[in-house]
Amino acid sequence: MLKNFISSLFPKRCMNCGLITPDAQEFLCEKCKNSLPLTGMILGSDNEIHAKINETTRVKYASSLLFFHQENIAQTLIHHMKYKNFPELGTLLAEIWLEENKNNPVLSEIESVIPVPIHAKRERKRGYNQVELCTQWLAERLNCKFDNQALVRVHHLESQTKSGKYERLERMKNAFRRTNSEAKHYLLVDDVFTTGATLTACTEELLKIPETEVSIFTLAKVR
Repeated sequence: MLKNFISSLFPKRCMNCGLITPDAQEFLCEKCKNSLPLTGMILGSDNEIHAKINETTRVKYASSLLFFHQENIAQTLIHHMKYKNFPELGTLLAEIWLEENKNNPVLSEIESVIPVPIHAKRERKRGYNQVELCTQWLAERLNCKFDNQALVRVHHLESQTKSGKYERLERMKNAFRRTNSEAKHYLLVDDVFTTGATLTACTEELLKIPETEVSIFTLAKVR
């Protein structure tokens, strides 16, 4: 009874449109969930993300779930996930992505799932790594190892949103350090694919161990 009373005072609302939603419905109303700007890019080697990242490094497969642009629903979700303490949103998006890939045989090749790390200074300020929760969830569903220690970020950089691709690549050199020598097929997970500089730097570090393979998945990509 108390729960119902509290729900009546503070009903759940869709993060995108503000519509009151049922208790069992998390974050988005059905209309907004059904209007998510899906890219249609399943994890594979024949898509825009794979081609773009392989201009500068070598990944086996790549995928991104949503198209991201200013003031669209993807931006709203990523903003809440990253800055408003809603990392659970990443799990919701990872669940949708896994459904999109349910018949994809390449998923069986993944051996370890790792989040792109953020610097300890930023994690202390924010309180969490926004993609760690969804990465852990994916590892459980794929029956893989979850490894949030395989890479560490050793250089803290201010926002690069106004930097171009090659400037970002230069600034990201040696920003990450690999902490193990296990040759596995890693699925590297990040929130938004912009220029690919961060993912390139992470991939280059992982590939320092021979026979390592890297695939990438981002919750969204800039359109």
